[in-house]
Amino acid sequence: MSATRTLSHPSLAQRFRYPFRAILRAGSVVNQARKMTAIVTPPGQFEWLVVIPDFEGKLEKRMEVRPKHFEGLKTGLEEGVWKMGGAFLEEVPKEGEGMKMKGSAMICLASSKEEVLEKLKNDVYTQTGVWDLNKLQIYPFKCAFRNP
Repeated sequence: MSATRTLSHPSLAQRFRYPFRAILRAGSVVNQARKMTAIVTPPGQFEWLVVIPDFEGKLEKRMEVRPKHFEGLKTGLEEGVWKMGGAFLEEVPKEGEGMKMKGSAMICLASSKEEVLEKLKNDVYTQTGVWDLNKLQIYPFKCAFRNP
């Protein structure tokens, strides 16, 4: 009999050989994550995953209007419309260099895709030509877990 079978707990080798067993066990990371935060949306509402690239060469304009963008988000944040959001980057920033933002990703609570689009059209990033709405992606999103 191998040494790993005589132990009362599985060895690291056994855990890595059958990684999905650990995930499926009661008390697993996935089950614990589901207990972290119950994801409940109001009736008639749904979460939407939004990905919007910037037009090429618009980083300077983005940074110029960024304070107005954040100011415009305040009401939606207070009302719970914007669940998460931020810029996606061209690459991981190197020490001492600025972030090379290429667009935005967010989770929006709304009743329809059209409602999300309307909110995006009213954002200063759209109105000043930062976001490329021609390449906009909006997907209904069902969050499996949220780590507070």
